[in-house]
Amino acid sequence: MHLITDRWYAVLAAGEVPAGKPIAARRMGRDMVFWRDARGAVVAALDVCPHRRAKLSPGRLKGGCIECPFHGFVFNGEGACTSIPAHPDRPISGAMSLHTLPAREEHGFVWLWTGPAAAPSEPVPFFDFTGFDATGSQFTVDVNTHYTRAIENQLDFTHLPFVHRTTIGRFASVEVDARASFEGDLLRASQSGSSTGIEFLGPNIWRLKTGPTWQFLAFAPIDDTHMRYYLRSYQPWTRSRPLAWLVGKAGTISSRFIVGQDTAVVESQPAGETRLRMGEVLLPSDIPIIAYRRWREERRFEFAPGVRLGLVDDDSEDSLESPNARISNLECTTLG
Repeated sequence: MHLITDRWYAVLAAGEVPAGKPIAARRMGRDMVFWRDARGAVVAALDVCPHRRAKLSPGRLKGGCIECPFHGFVFNGEGACTSIPAHPDRPISGAMSLHTLPAREEHGFVWLWTGPAAAPSEPVPFFDFTGFDATGSQFTVDVNTHYTRAIENQLDFTHLPFVHRTTIGRFASVEVDARASFEGDLLRASQSGSSTGIEFLGPNIWRLKTGPTWQFLAFAPIDDTHMRYYLRSYQPWTRSRPLAWLVGKAGTISSRFIVGQDTAVVESQPAGETRLRMGEVLLPSDIPIIAYRRWREERRFEFAPGVRLGLVDDDSEDSLESPNARISNLECTTLG
């Protein structure tokens, strides 16, 4: 799957990774396992044991480490194998390691770093919501499309009076004079005559001011034809947890309906990744989409963790080796 190089992607809500239990989630075109270590920090790894390629996510946690359900191999938060029950006294090769990915928990999300550069220590880039609260408002919607299609739908002003004619598009102008500009990874888009605009912070979060509230979206990439919306509404009226929860829940009713209108149209488009040049006839009203595609094209790369290590199906030539050659190699590399 192609992503943006050297960026943090919001991929899960923090609450989706419980303490004491690993969870499976397909993200960025890879089957992954997430869990919390002994300190409560989120760990992310490809969901495959390097021994026999069994999934780790059905396993259990032991002291913040994950145990493979097939043969009981134990791996710590750095991906190192710390125990092989069948050979308790033998040294453990470094080849018997998980492919972990840099993970961070901030702003109520789990973020994954794409690389190839090392993950920075600075906080994950996010919008400033000082004075606003999103308690109770978060929900998810799964969509059968590439995440770029969903992003572009939310950069599109001209669909409002048609797709949302019964909701937020009732008073929207059919004629659109769109404008867009990037500052670093922040895209600001607006249309002439409107006091509000869209903000997209690459690679995958977005917000829009609607009256006194901020509507927020994260576009989590699942694979080349599937993504998940994480939606929130940030309100300024109360910070009381019980009251904020009620206000947030009330707002999800209309938001779900509006996103449903978007989903119906987005799923009618081709489901794959969008590109700068892909046979579509774009117009001046599509300037925000064109700006996004140009920004993305310059930073696009193939995200393929684990392929070189043979931890995922990568059409390798392992099957062409003789059985004896593979056994010999195994004895040399994994049993010390």
